[in-house]
Amino acid sequence: MTETKQRKIYDKVSKEKVEQKLIEIFGSENVTGKSVDLYPYSYDMTECEAHMPDFVVLPENEEQLVRLVKYCNTNAIPIVPYISGNNVGGLTIPEKGGIVIDFGKKMNRILHIDENMMYALLEPGVTFGQLYKYLEDNYPHLRYSYPFAPPYAGVVGNAILSGMNNLSCKIGSMGDSINGLEVITADGSIARIGSCFYGKDEADDDSWWCRYPMPDLMGLFINWQGMTGLVTKCAVQLWPNPPFKKTYLAIVFGLEAIAPVMREVGRIEVVDDISAVSIEVVKMAIEIPEPTKIEGEPDFAALFPVSAKTENQMNAKKEILDSTIKKLQDQGIKVILVDVDEFSRLFNLRVRCYLDLPSVVLTLVEYSGLTWFGSYAPTHKLEELIREVYPIFLKYNVPPFIYMKIMKHGHYGIFRPIIRYKKFENEEKIHQLLEEITEVCINKGCIPYKTPVWMTEKMRKKINPGWLKLFDKIKNCMDPNNIFNPGRWNT
Repeated sequence: MTETKQRKIYDKVSKEKVEQKLIEIFGSENVTGKSVDLYPYSYDMTECEAHMPDFVVLPENEEQLVRLVKYCNTNAIPIVPYISGNNVGGLTIPEKGGIVIDFGKKMNRILHIDENMMYALLEPGVTFGQLYKYLEDNYPHLRYSYPFAPPYAGVVGNAILSGMNNLSCKIGSMGDSINGLEVITADGSIARIGSCFYGKDEADDDSWWCRYPMPDLMGLFINWQGMTGLVTKCAVQLWPNPPFKKTYLAIVFGLEAIAPVMREVGRIEVVDDISAVSIEVVKMAIEIPEPTKIEGEPDFAALFPVSAKTENQMNAKKEILDSTIKKLQDQGIKVILVDVDEFSRLFNLRVRCYLDLPSVVLTLVEYSGLTWFGSYAPTHKLEELIREVYPIFLKYNVPPFIYMKIMKHGHYGIFRPIIRYKKFENEEKIHQLLEEITEVCINKGCIPYKTPVWMTEKMRKKINPGWLKLFDKIKNCMDPNNIFNPGRWNT
């Protein structure tokens, strides 16, 4: 068991008094300081260094959290938000100890669905599976967008960390699809951001419909990894759920040929998403856990989900997709388009895990450890990134797992090399592999997200000094006693 490094967070108040205060706020049944309970909160699925929290609390409402924030701010006690622990980058590992706030157990209500303006108002603990089932049962004509994450992963955490989804080619990052937030700032104030900002106390359920045109304060909480306040409500956009859906699979020969295929298909504005993986990942999906590529095999495969309101619209979209593939073939790119339903029937139904989201993508959880360099990437650099990162996997005798997306019809992309491994085994080797990949990708202009502390330390050496100065100034202003998830981004 990894204990927290030496720190001085109880100079102003004893640990015993902190526990008494927590019990006063949350009730004894919702507070624990037992090592056996704390241990699962001390690590995640990555190789990031573990740290034990001092307490874990289970909040039920924002009033409790206001009292907690005021108390922790007065006494400089760290607080770390946590939903389900299904994350990478050490985002919920309490770097400086303190109190972990587990939103997933009790603050997990779907507060409102607005059919007219198509959004869902959520508490932080709502999961993808929960939202999917609720919409399916009550609002089947509406849909949310889901990442390649299990049903028990948190919706709000993914949104405020600008995660990706299965509509990414159409809508881009999930951070772009937030209408409004309710947050608790360091002095215990509750601030509502977005069109919900009218009114002194509660906002009407139908007022969470837009982010603009008021001064945009939402950026103070998006991608800050919980460093500026606690999010207690989040309104996320929904979309119409078309009745006709089909997914196609592009099989591409040539290691770098996948890049122009993704770019060209992304621009035609007919596919909902583009998710490309190295052929080794396809083999993992059909139950070959440690695959090797055989000469003559394809190098990449890409999923193209398409949706339509009518059969004629679907046929028109398929015609445009076919003509784009034909154009690429005429340019000498060897790419084959197949029906994924037929592919899954012929090869392995495990492929459905990639289609029927949210689901447990078994390829990602076959081992106990998982880490990645997840980044937003310039799409004109995809060929270079593939060319330089692929051999690094081979150097360390690890099957290449490269996952890419085209976002917002080609305005930017996602480049995410993934490493699966056995937790607590060869973690030094895995970290060295990830560090090499990180150096290559950052030097190519990739911008990592859900960043571990060691990665932001590398980034700080390249980031514009004026940006860093402004970043530190905002953090100090928003959180003068450094209580909100301290240590993230080297704070």
